[in-house]
Amino acid sequence: MSGRQLDRLADALSLLFTVLVSLGAGVLIIYLTSKDPAGALKAFFIGPFSNRLFFGNMLQAASPLLFTGVGIAIAFRAGAFNLGGEGQVYAGGLVGTAVLLYAPWHTAWIIPVAAVAAIVAGAAFAGLSGWLRTRFGATEVITSFLIGSTLIYLFEFFLRRYLVDPTAGFPATAPLAPAFRFSRVLMPSNLNLSFFIGLAMVVLVHVVMFRTGFGYQLRMAGLNPRFARSSGMPVGRLFVIAMALSGAFAALAGIFAVTGVQGRLVTGFSANYGWNGITVALIARLYPLGVIPAALLYGYLHAGANTAALLSDVSPRIAAIIQSLIFYLITAQAIFAWIRRGLARRSDTSEGPAAVLPGDREPLE
Repeated sequence: MSGRQLDRLADALSLLFTVLVSLGAGVLIIYLTSKDPAGALKAFFIGPFSNRLFFGNMLQAASPLLFTGVGIAIAFRAGAFNLGGEGQVYAGGLVGTAVLLYAPWHTAWIIPVAAVAAIVAGAAFAGLSGWLRTRFGATEVITSFLIGSTLIYLFEFFLRRYLVDPTAGFPATAPLAPAFRFSRVLMPSNLNLSFFIGLAMVVLVHVVMFRTGFGYQLRMAGLNPRFARSSGMPVGRLFVIAMALSGAFAALAGIFAVTGVQGRLVTGFSANYGWNGITVALIARLYPLGVIPAALLYGYLHAGANTAALLSDVSPRIAAIIQSLIFYLITAQAIFAWIRRGLARRSDTSEGPAAVLPGDREPLE
């Protein structure tokens, strides 16, 4: 077995250990807090598969994470930290919904127009952080986080000031026209077309990243910027493009959450899609196809917690506890791998790890 295969095996085992430890902690909490631990555990682990409603909602819970997860994977692969995904989700939802609310025609063909508008918004704000890095050296870790946080406040301002429906009774727009809603696939659950669009996008990104010259340049710009620059690759431009693509996918998660589930723009409609997308990408080890099982894992935890809350005395917050444990353990592993790579960087990138976090902070040109 080669060194690279051993690295991948160790990586897979550490990931499996992380998930099992987190699930074990959840089991322990359920056992200590529930009056009927056996029934609660059965509802948590088996409940999501017990009927069409729970199963469909489990798949739909993974849908927005397919978009945010693959977007983060693109950015990290190219050497860019996008911490503004949550704000980009809100920006996409806001801009896309505005297009649908003021559209002169109520036809399903307006949905792609709204999606394109959302993509432009998300890509513009994420790309701005990338441009600030290449132009002024401002780290995208800080700028993307600050811009993303500002976008959430701007979302609330425009929703409450210009788009709110006075008859709703809470901060929300008027309901979208039926033509602007995705059809449900597995009634009576919330599963809709956005889940399958997400799957298609993940496969498309995988093909682009690993089967095209453009994808190779993106990966090489993140893995070894010095080599990429000496080979004539426009590292700075690739950095901005990767950030913009990451923001575009986050924005798609926002508008599809509105057209697929909510039916109107509601304050706080994002259930941490942007932040959870980071964890999903890290679980997937930045492989686009790995985003699918990682997102489904999160959807399963979410659906399991909700099912257990309905059928037993367990709090639905149990899923948040397990997800938080996974996030912290995965992040700790990623930071350790990043530091280790920085201390013992190999000159031959072909012998490096299969997937790494961006660690080379050389000036971009």
